[in-house]
Amino acid sequence: TTASYTIMLRLAMLGMVVAMGGALRAPLPPSRLPSSFVTSSLIPRTSSPLSSKPANTYAKPVNLRMGKAVLEEVGQELDGQGRAKATDYFKPLVEGDILVSTNEQKAIVGVSYFLLAALAVKGIWMLPELSASTMIATLSAVALGYEFADFGSGVYHWAMDNYGTKNTPVFGTQIEAFQGHHELPWTITYRQVCNNIYKICQATSPFCLAGILLLDNPYLILWMTTAICFINLSQELHKWSHMSPSQVSAWINFLQDWNVIVSRKSHLAHHRPPFDGNYCIVSGHCNSLLDNSGFFRGLESIVFSITGNKPRCETNERLLQDRVESLGIKSKGAR
Repeated sequence: TTASYTIMLRLAMLGMVVAMGGALRAPLPPSRLPSSFVTSSLIPRTSSPLSSKPANTYAKPVNLRMGKAVLEEVGQELDGQGRAKATDYFKPLVEGDILVSTNEQKAIVGVSYFLLAALAVKGIWMLPELSASTMIATLSAVALGYEFADFGSGVYHWAMDNYGTKNTPVFGTQIEAFQGHHELPWTITYRQVCNNIYKICQATSPFCLAGILLLDNPYLILWMTTAICFINLSQELHKWSHMSPSQVSAWINFLQDWNVIVSRKSHLAHHRPPFDGNYCIVSGHCNSLLDNSGFFRGLESIVFSITGNKPRCETNERLLQDRVESLGIKSKGAR
C-alpha cells in the first residue's frame, strides 16, 4: 500500500542518517606521510633537507590512536639530521595546534550530529504520502543540499586562502591554518576526525537548532540537513583527497573514482601556486563552473573595489613560507 511504501521510504532515509553517523566512527587504515603519489604532486622530496634517504623512508604507517606518541615515535626515527626536527616536519605550523581529538572536540561533534539527526528525523517524518512527486522532490532536496555544500566549501575556502591574517577577528586561526596547509599539506592526513571537523560543527550547530525549532517544510529541512552534514564533513573529504589509495578504505576510493566526492586529481590541482582555483572540497563538481565562469575573480574585484585589498592568489603572498624555510623543511625559494 501507499502507506507501507511511505514507511519504507522513511525507514530507508533514517538508515542513511545512521550510516552517516557511522561513517564518523568507522576506523580508517592508519594514516602516514603521503606516498610518492602525493609528494610528487605537492612538495618535491628531493628538496627536503631532512634526509638523503629515499622517500619511502617516511612512509611508515602510524596509528592515529597513539596520540602524542605518534609524533614522538616519528621524531625518534627521523631526527638527528642537524637541521629540522622530524616533529616539525609532521606538526601543523599554527602555534598550539594539535592533531589528536580532545574530549571537548568530541563533545562538540557529538552534539552537532545529535542535532543534525534530530533535524533529519523531523524532515523525514513530515514527508507526505509516497508519490512520484514526493520522491522527486525528496531526491532533489538531497542533491541540491549536497551541491550547495560543495559550493559553500569553495567560497569559504577561497575567502580563507586569500584574505586576512592570524590577527583577523574570529577567523584568524583558520586563515593561518589554511596557509599552513599550503606549506605542509600532508599534516592534515594525521588529524583525527573530531579534531578535523569540530570547528565547522561548532559553527553549524545553531543552524540545526534553528531548523528544528522554526522550519516546517520537509523538503527545506532535508535540503538543510544534507547541506550541513556535508559542510561538517568537508574537511574530512578534503583529508581523504590528500591520501593515497592504499591509505583509505575501499569505499572511499570508489566514491572518489566515480567523482561522488572530491577526487585526488581534482583537489591536488589546487595545490599549485598561486592557489587560484579548485577551491570546492565536498564533491568538487562546482569547481569547473566556478573557475571557468570567473566567479572568484569577480568576487575579488568586488572586494578590491570596497576594501582596496588584492587576493593572495594575485600578490603571491605566502604567510608561513619563511617559517617553513627557517625550520629547514623546505629549501629557500621552493614552491
